[in-house]
Amino acid sequence: MINVLIVDDEPLARKELRRVLSKTDDINVIGECSNAIDAIGVINREKPDVVFLDIQMPRVSGIEMLSMLDHEKMPHIVFLTAYDEFAVQAFEQHAFDYLLKPVNQARLDKTLQRLRRDREPQKIDQLPGANQLRQIPCFGQHHVQLVRMEDVEHVASGVSGVYVVSTDGTERPTELPLHILQDRTPLLRCHRQYLVNTDCIEKINFLENGLAEISTKRGQVIPVSRRFFPQIKERLGIL
Repeated sequence: MINVLIVDDEPLARKELRRVLSKTDDINVIGECSNAIDAIGVINREKPDVVFLDIQMPRVSGIEMLSMLDHEKMPHIVFLTAYDEFAVQAFEQHAFDYLLKPVNQARLDKTLQRLRRDREPQKIDQLPGANQLRQIPCFGQHHVQLVRMEDVEHVASGVSGVYVVSTDGTERPTELPLHILQDRTPLLRCHRQYLVNTDCIEKINFLENGLAEISTKRGQVIPVSRRFFPQIKERLGIL
């Protein structure tokens, strides 16, 4: 059985896709989402095998949504799009599955056959925009909140997980590990457990043995390890 999630902001498009998928015995539609924010929570919680994802959604597009997921753990993506020459060329170049809307039954059958036969790892990083975060998804008990990069002071990793700390001191958990946030955001790695927003740095205090610590504009002290100190000095233009 292949568990499927449908993500599309158009109710009629979701209804029609669910209808045609329900004709197939080995496809189980576990849910529908009308926006990317809700979809992020469902994907992390339910872990579907396949997501049929509309790329043209308001506020957060389908491609931007992919930047908010761990590409190594994410489900197989089948893109949904009205005809867009650039999008189709990008999908074909990287051998991604896609369906043009309205979905054609014969074309859908070919996609389902491919999903049953093999689901090769998808190189999501190669899609423009799928590897750049403008907002970090943070998870509450019943919601996902997007924190804008300019509102992030630092990110910290501990035994209880990874937390995004806002400029007002609010801490919110995120599912994304530090190495992904380092790669997809402008945040600067200063320690194996910390990333910092350089715009929030008030001063750097030099300590003994090549160590240092960052004081933020809010007065938060963040450690700097010897390993990352050289790149911090380079980034900030410290000689």
